[in-house]
Amino acid sequence: MTRRSGEPAGPAPPVTGIPAQIRPSAAAVGSGVGSQRRASIGDQPSTARGRRTRQQLLAAARAVFERDGFLNARVADIAAGAGTAHGTFYTYFDSKAEAFRTLINEVMESGLYAPGRPSESRADGRAPTAEEAVRRIDESNRRYIELFQRDRRLLALFEQVASFDDELRRYRLELRQRSVARAAGGIRRLQEWGLADPKLDPELAAHALNSMVTQYVYFWLVMGQDLDKEESIATLTRLWARSIGLPMPGE
Repeated sequence: MTRRSGEPAGPAPPVTGIPAQIRPSAAAVGSGVGSQRRASIGDQPSTARGRRTRQQLLAAARAVFERDGFLNARVADIAAGAGTAHGTFYTYFDSKAEAFRTLINEVMESGLYAPGRPSESRADGRAPTAEEAVRRIDESNRRYIELFQRDRRLLALFEQVASFDDELRRYRLELRQRSVARAAGGIRRLQEWGLADPKLDPELAAHALNSMVTQYVYFWLVMGQDLDKEESIATLTRLWARSIGLPMPGE
């Protein structure tokens, strides 16, 4: 049996606002005092104290969500964890759902779905070699796995909540499409340089390869399969590279 790698520690990512596509509508925000203050503050408070309070609330929300799950998480517990009054939470967030969306956006935008660069040209403007393209695929897989290891509890909740929260479902699909589009563009450029199989449909190949990596990592790091990190990266890289026609170095 292969060895299961440990979960590396990592710093919490910086806080950013929610993109327009997953912000609550004006009707959902309401017209109470907390809503009015929140509207005046916006996604990023203008004062250092406001930014600090908002970040404390997000850190507390993360701890509560990871401990209790989304459905059982309570705003009162989030506020208590942040050391603020219950009403202070509503100065910065309309609901626990909005706080959860903010956390998910931060994880995603911090690089989880950032594409690899197997198709970038070299610094001298020339096409990469097959070996360089494979190395970049390997680096991309390693980055994806390490970021998922860092945030796997929150990301497991994301998959669950996206099944019943329409806004997070749309955001999940948007992230998937962004990842597929970038991978398809990379495959297309490798085809133009004569490095990838010209018979492949770049978009369909990108869908299949994206699914391979994300499902592999989900069953390993969320469902708890006993797999080795280095062996996993090497295998995913080989499967990705060989499936699009790239030879492995030394072969």
